[in-house]
Amino acid sequence: GPPAPCRGLASCSSTAGACSRAPLSMATTPAAMRPASLVANEAVLSAAELALADMLVALEQGHLFEAWAPAGTDDDKKAAFFARVAKLNDSYPGGLEAYITNARVLLSASSANENPMKDVESVQIPIGKSLDYGSPEYDKLESLGLEEVSRACFVLVAGGLGERLGYSGIKLSLPIDIGSMTTYLELYCASILSLQRRCAEPVTIPFVIMTSDDTHLRTVALLESNSNFGMAKGQILVIKQEKVAALISNDAKMAAAGAYELLTKPHGHGDVHMLLHEKGVAQSWLAQGKRWVVFFQDTNGLVFRSMLACLGVSKGLGLDLNSMCIPRIAKQEVGAITKLVYKDGHSVTANTEYNQLGPLLKALGESEGDVADETGFSPYPGNTNQLVAGLECYVKTLEATGGVMDEFVNPKYKDENRVAFKKPTRLECMMQDYAKAMPADSVVGFTTAAPWIGYSPAKNSIEEAIKKVKAGVSAMCPATAEADMYNVTSEIFRRHGCHMGMTQAYKFAGIHVEVGPQLSISPHFALARADLERVLPVPSKVTISTRSALVIEGDGEVVIRELDLDGALTITTSRGARVVIDGLRVRNRSWELKPLDNKEMEAAPEFLRIRGYKVVKHETLELVFAESGEHTVAGDRTVNPKRAAPVVEAASAPAATSDAPMPPSASYRNLTLAALGVGILALGGVVWARSRAKRL
Repeated sequence: GPPAPCRGLASCSSTAGACSRAPLSMATTPAAMRPASLVANEAVLSAAELALADMLVALEQGHLFEAWAPAGTDDDKKAAFFARVAKLNDSYPGGLEAYITNARVLLSASSANENPMKDVESVQIPIGKSLDYGSPEYDKLESLGLEEVSRACFVLVAGGLGERLGYSGIKLSLPIDIGSMTTYLELYCASILSLQRRCAEPVTIPFVIMTSDDTHLRTVALLESNSNFGMAKGQILVIKQEKVAALISNDAKMAAAGAYELLTKPHGHGDVHMLLHEKGVAQSWLAQGKRWVVFFQDTNGLVFRSMLACLGVSKGLGLDLNSMCIPRIAKQEVGAITKLVYKDGHSVTANTEYNQLGPLLKALGESEGDVADETGFSPYPGNTNQLVAGLECYVKTLEATGGVMDEFVNPKYKDENRVAFKKPTRLECMMQDYAKAMPADSVVGFTTAAPWIGYSPAKNSIEEAIKKVKAGVSAMCPATAEADMYNVTSEIFRRHGCHMGMTQAYKFAGIHVEVGPQLSISPHFALARADLERVLPVPSKVTISTRSALVIEGDGEVVIRELDLDGALTITTSRGARVVIDGLRVRNRSWELKPLDNKEMEAAPEFLRIRGYKVVKHETLELVFAESGEHTVAGDRTVNPKRAAPVVEAASAPAATSDAPMPPSASYRNLTLAALGVGILALGGVVWARSRAKRL
């Protein structure tokens, strides 16, 4: 096929074989140019390995062979080294020659401290829409999004571990809340399945997950051990991005991690576009009649709350690319969506990093730089790295670019001369920079939703979160992400007309959070605002106190007509079950969020330690419905005997408690209770009651 476009500047249209930036000569390297340590190993190297060695030498990477032992020693390690070189060469468009060439160009510009915005003439506000949750316009846009969702595809970029949080596992395995232990990946799968069930015609909504070397095997294992969280065979496609060589100098010397090891680093989530193109995924979707691709990241549990309305904006405004945004405080350390108009007349609507926006505005005559407008926020909305792309334009752009995005380099220098690095760097690319690769006539805009309804990621450790708060910005840590999941649901119920307890203040490991009722609600209950009329038909008869906990899990249907909850209640359903809560009054000791003391912090599992608290489950009323059909739970807390289902009711005296925290289970569902319920039903449909007290 044709040569791949060279990575680097968007303005460069040259291919790797005809680059205007003078790529290095790749003529066969004379034997005399090989380092002595390489010559000493010629006898044990294959022709293919020698060709790779000569390529490295031509790229001035001969230092990689300096510590090599003579032939006959460590030969297996030498073979592994060349296998890694071959992989790096094959996975990068244009190979290592293009990578090193691009790196030298970008590192030279970085060392010279060149201004990448020097040709910008003005900064404008792009076309966009601000959402007001609950307004008639919001409902109209959400309805329009629901009409389009059958033609949508979802892409999750999940290449990172949770090390930044203090969590050694993959972030997708993190429990969103420690009451239900629902993981992020489970929530995302359930949300897509919930949308799928709302489509007018039977449809399978595709779901792609991009992983990395760090996360791939564990992501696949998490899916397999949980039967893809209910998704059909073939509905989920997991694609893995490769790493790139780390660099130790401005002349792009590759970093070694031992005599026969290369140091590699992630290339960034921008690789998702190249992978979707190379594997023919995007083209296949278009052929199937799909219209939209929704991109999102791994630890924002609120993404689906405003996504439908955002999809409606894309349809209504005819956007080829729509960035899902939040209001941004002026000068806040969050990238901004801007329309940059250049001196040659062309314009680009894309993300501008916060540390570039202020200086750029000042250089253009805005003495204060980024300042608030009459709304109290910056006129430039905050980028959340969640995108809705029109598929037709997306495929055309991928065909023109090979899915290759602009790259950048961000070395940390030791000295003012910007020569020596503090640590190895690498070239990176970002998913949102797809906007810079789009055709000039593309329609690009944004949709802003209030942070409470659409954005609360878990991306900072406790220590980093405290620094963020001191700087006047959101903590965005696991504790605040969990609190926001509870509070968003509570606020949605309140706005619908339910009587909800107010939040109360907590302090966990130095992080201040406000938490109301602990509500962990399956997307199958209500994902869209339009669902509320069906599942909460008489909201004035629903009262949930501050100290209460309500968990609705499973993929059955639950309708709450009348509920007075002052305690803990869990409702677990199977597909085909329809449960009506009508006049249920619950009183028990409920659940309690308790800070971990210093000793507990040392011994606690990571998913608790990164929060700084645990949940103590004093008493819980558990309702488990494993049988299809309609089940009614009335005021006397009994179940209609004609449609019997197990009811678990907390007795006045709780069973013995345990201080041991409960680890995440393999299925994240109480399968034991469900199985026991089925057995009891077979024995005559009696009501099963027992007390339950458990600490987490």
